[in-house]
Amino acid sequence: MLRFDIGNNRFNFRSVAVVIHSDHILLHKAVADDFWTLPGGRVEFFETSENTVLRELEEELGVKSTVKRHLWYAENFFELSGKQFHEVANYFLVSLDEEPMINSELDFSSIEENVELIFRWVPKSKLSAYFLKPSFLITGLQDLPESTEYIKINELPT
Repeated sequence: MLRFDIGNNRFNFRSVAVVIHSDHILLHKAVADDFWTLPGGRVEFFETSENTVLRELEEELGVKSTVKRHLWYAENFFELSGKQFHEVANYFLVSLDEEPMINSELDFSSIEENVELIFRWVPKSKLSAYFLKPSFLITGLQDLPESTEYIKINELPT
């Protein structure tokens, strides 16, 4: 995986799946976290970002999927668990190859790399009630861009 630590700083290269079905967005979080995010994971050496989202959805949920298009290229600076992160992420609109069973706002679980994950289908209309990171997703998911957008987020203290 493409992750590098130098002292208290971490660089991540992440790929993210935006999965929308029946006006619901697929979110997930680690059980220990107080925030939600979109599913995805770190890109491996010599793996495309598109292939990363397909692999992650299959590993985490056991589902095959198809990348539709690239939505956002984001640089995100934030702090988590006492570390400062510089994360570069590609966000892709993805469809699941089989019809998903959606139980609105009911949790289902998965385990990845010894981290227990909770997944949830959330109605787009209720996204603002969730602590979702990065924060641009609250509005961005309501109106997807027609072409790739470059997003910069800096949540580090100054």
